[in-house]
Amino acid sequence: MEMSNHKHDLGIQAIDRDHREISDLLLEINFNVVTEADTGRRIHHLRDLARATRSHFLLEEGMMAASKFPGLPLHRLRHKWMLGQIWQLANYWGKEKNALTREPIGVLWESHIAHMESEDRAYGSWLDEACRKCERDRTFFMKNR
Repeated sequence: MEMSNHKHDLGIQAIDRDHREISDLLLEINFNVVTEADTGRRIHHLRDLARATRSHFLLEEGMMAASKFPGLPLHRLRHKWMLGQIWQLANYWGKEKNALTREPIGVLWESHIAHMESEDRAYGSWLDEACRKCERDRTFFMKNR
């Protein structure tokens, strides 16, 4: 698992900051699994991941609602599924003593990266176009006053 600091940035500071925080938490969990550190610590990090992810999703969905993003309903479903996967894994790991392996973390990592590269990038592109259209409309209005 490797992620450069700005490879997946959308250019929306709050969203990009959250994406990096979530990536850092996933990397920490992965490191903890590889080094076979304390299981309680792993679960603590996974719960931190769930909280950070939920907070990020609420921010993102709020921004999408405010900008009237037409893809919000589907995006919200994807968020719900991703958060459910994190909680399901946390619950499972909390019950099974030796259940923590790298594979589930890999699934979360791939899901995180795929979401940023597809759904979040689609929102960023849509928002860029909407802003350009607003600027064109504003310029047209100002010229024709």
